[in-house]
Amino acid sequence: MRIAAVALAWCAVFASPSLANSFTQLFRETSHDFGTVARAAKTEYRFQFENPYNTPIHVRSVRTSCGCTTPVIETEVIAPGGRGSILARFNTGTHSGARAATVTVTFDKPSFGEVQLHVKGYIRTDVVFQPGEVNFGSVSQGEAKTMDVVLDYAGKSTWEITQVKCDEACIEIEKEEKTRNNGRIQYAMKVRLNENAPAGPIESEIVIHTNDRNLTTVPLRLTANVTPEISIHPNLFSLGDIAVGESIKQLLVLKAQQPFRVLSIKSDEFEIQHGELSDQPKAFHTLPIQLGTRPKDGFGESKGKILVETDFPAKPALSIDVIYRLKTPSTASTGQFNPLRDSADPGASSDVAPAIEKLIDTPFR
Repeated sequence: MRIAAVALAWCAVFASPSLANSFTQLFRETSHDFGTVARAAKTEYRFQFENPYNTPIHVRSVRTSCGCTTPVIETEVIAPGGRGSILARFNTGTHSGARAATVTVTFDKPSFGEVQLHVKGYIRTDVVFQPGEVNFGSVSQGEAKTMDVVLDYAGKSTWEITQVKCDEACIEIEKEEKTRNNGRIQYAMKVRLNENAPAGPIESEIVIHTNDRNLTTVPLRLTANVTPEISIHPNLFSLGDIAVGESIKQLLVLKAQQPFRVLSIKSDEFEIQHGELSDQPKAFHTLPIQLGTRPKDGFGESKGKILVETDFPAKPALSIDVIYRLKTPSTASTGQFNPLRDSADPGASSDVAPAIEKLIDTPFR
């Protein structure tokens, strides 16, 4: 009887919704086509996934079926509600022609599982970019930056670039043919990130259109990180389950390109306590705060905002989004696991393991 009870408990673990579902369902996409790319062009793709469970996910390893692709674990441990990614890097400098690979991702927590990701593409040997990508790096908002790119082609003597495009409105491109001799052709391009670039990361590509009927376009990766004039971190608080009146400590960090003062911190949803705000203008502020939830109608999922007012001319007000679940009085008072209520939670499997240990240690009567 004791063995049967333990076996039934283990069955409950593996039948729970969080572990029965395939890890594949966590990924937004499981395949990607790089298309036609130039030799030595930096070519990579991030497969993103989310953790919907209430227990961490651990990525144990990755492997590839082909040397044309190098997989990288970018996030090894993904907290509940967090996001992770697997980077697939297409090795255009050492391979050519049509290539395809299967990247196998192995998970070992909260259970063992594998996901197969698929990539493919065609690496041209007749087109080479120098450098292999347009990477502006970190650029202050409102500033412009220019990069030079050289394209070398070897093939038909009639080959030419007909058009160069980028979907980003803040990118300007000029091209010029430099040499043409016995099928070897070189173009020079000036790529400019203009002053109107919005704050935040930019991940895009420049598309080279040619008169080649077989392979009409060639992409070139473009990245930049435009840092805002003033920023606040984090810009989102995810507080989880909290009770009315419960006090929660958080830390705000404000940065700007020039000194400024913080004038106030307030919210309609929370009572906010903080230390004395400095009268001295600074380019960097760290602000420990304490949040207390106010009584409101209803319980469950809620959203709110925290407003930080400054004397920074370009952007005097900054806001932080807050999401949380307001506990019912019964939940808040007991804080105990209720199987009738919590077993419907897709992440409830994390509470099953202690139950199994307790079952094993309890003498049969």
